[in-house]
Amino acid sequence: MKHKILVVEDEQDTADLLKRVLEREGFSVLQAKDGRQASTLVGTVHPPSLVLLDLVVPYVSGPELLKLSRHHPDRKDIPVIVVSADNYEPDIQRALSEGATAYVTKQKGSIGLLQAMKRILPSTPEQTKRVAKAGSAAPRTGRVSMRRRLRSTPRKKRAA
Repeated sequence: MKHKILVVEDEQDTADLLKRVLEREGFSVLQAKDGRQASTLVGTVHPPSLVLLDLVVPYVSGPELLKLSRHHPDRKDIPVIVVSADNYEPDIQRALSEGATAYVTKQKGSIGLLQAMKRILPSTPEQTKRVAKAGSAAPRTGRVSMRRRLRSTPRKKRAA
């Protein structure tokens, strides 16, 4: 059975990139573009195996979502990895003290994120097969880190 990952990210380019990276690694992905949608998804569908949470999302902020999930009996044990462009140490420590399982900066790219996920989630048989195949095949080329992808994509201006 695939691990189900909930990605809470308001930047569509970043959300799409995360989805592609995660699906390539054998995960099932749900996406939420804001805190309200994330809260609804977690409350109505089978709980995800893991949540990837951007701290700055509309309606219900990332830190608020984290607090809500840690105080909810059915959601408190779902691991949450904060994925943020912010690498300010006090913000990282605050997120971890409020219940984040891990904190990954977007500058670390998809490799840093996948390493954190592998430390938290047990491997599924499907992912183990994928790793075995990857070890016997020629190395992949053309990988694009989240940082390079985000730099090369023009950002859309938000309406005030």
